Amino acid sequence: MSFYSHHAIHDFFKNKDMDEIYLSFSIMSFAESLISIFVPIYLYNLGFSIVSIIFYFFMISVSFVVFSFMGARFISRFGVKHSIFVSTFFLVSYYFGLQYIVVFPLLFYILPILFSLRMILFNFGFHLNYVEHSSKGKRGRELALIYMLSMISSVCAPFIGAIIIGLFGYSPLFVFGSIILIISVFPLFMTKDSYEKVHFENLGLLGLISSVTDRNMLLSFSGYAIESIIGRVIWPIFLIILMLDIESVGLVFSASLVFSLFLFYFIGVMTDHFDKRKVLKFATIFYFIGWIGRIFVNTPFKVFIVDSYKNFSEKVLIIPWSAYLYDVAVKRDYFKFIVQREIIYNLSRCVFMPILMVIFYFEFYPFILSFIIASIFSLFYIFLVKE
Repeated sequence: MSFYSHHAIHDFFKNKDMDEIYLSFSIMSFAESLISIFVPIYLYNLGFSIVSIIFYFFMISVSFVVFSFMGARFISRFGVKHSIFVSTFFLVSYYFGLQYIVVFPLLFYILPILFSLRMILFNFGFHLNYVEHSSKGKRGRELALIYMLSMISSVCAPFIGAIIIGLFGYSPLFVFGSIILIISVFPLFMTKDSYEKVHFENLGLLGLISSVTDRNMLLSFSGYAIESIIGRVIWPIFLIILMLDIESVGLVFSASLVFSLFLFYFIGVMTDHFDKRKVLKFATIFYFIGWIGRIFVNTPFKVFIVDSYKNFSEKVLIIPWSAYLYDVAVKRDYFKFIVQREIIYNLSRCVFMPILMVIFYFEFYPFILSFIIASIFSLFYIFLVKE
């Protein structure tokens, strides 16, 4: 018997709150895919050293940890959807400021704060919104559908972004992306907002972290945090050095997304039909191989092959991983759990990124070392199955 049917897919669109999430996240993904992968490249092309760029993203993580409690209280008071809406204006301000980072050097230290506020309000808000409206037993398929719809909407975005940069420069891209970001939030308000009480503000940072769970979950969180930041910051810079022109980078990103797009829904179905922990064990190994492959990339064709495989294996891994974490969250104080998880992500980066700066400062095969480190930490996902 088939794992899915037209009726099963139709059932997804009977939940108005989930429909809002699907539509909003799809539009937002397109907007962010236009810009996000090019930010490290943009800073690199402006003349910032790789060490400085890593420090820039290090400041984002530090700011995230510092302002997390404030952001949680804001969400509790003003609502989940309104917080996502406000976060969009922090991101628009961030993109606007990027255009003037050379003219006003102080922006190098201010913009990470703006971006961290966007991350706090959006990340907390999005996960709370999803936890409240997702369906038990369907989270794998729901997450797969979210990823699939967002990828359909954004699959050409990196290439379109690269073309805009090539023809008009970064400023029009930032403006265009910002307009779409603002539009993306409006679908969320087709239904009422929700409000969550903060029950953990008196625990303090150390108390909040120590109460999260056992060491295995902490290791899994740290693995995601470290390998993903290498992918977001170091990999795009490596590509622009290897390929030299922005259009090629955008084309490779878009082409590699197309390659793996249509298999994502089936991954979600498998996640719901099989033990998420067993799926995670196999998926972790597949993803580890993807990072190992990046070590040997030295031509655009190899980039396409390896990145296509890695994008696919990443979703094979991240869908059951995320679905399992949402299952854990709903059994606990899920607001507290989400805040804990996001803080641990960024604390892990605060610890690791100075090491990454040292690696690039001494320039001893820094990209290869970075990809080796990412491959090692990608294996940490599997610790979640021991939780």
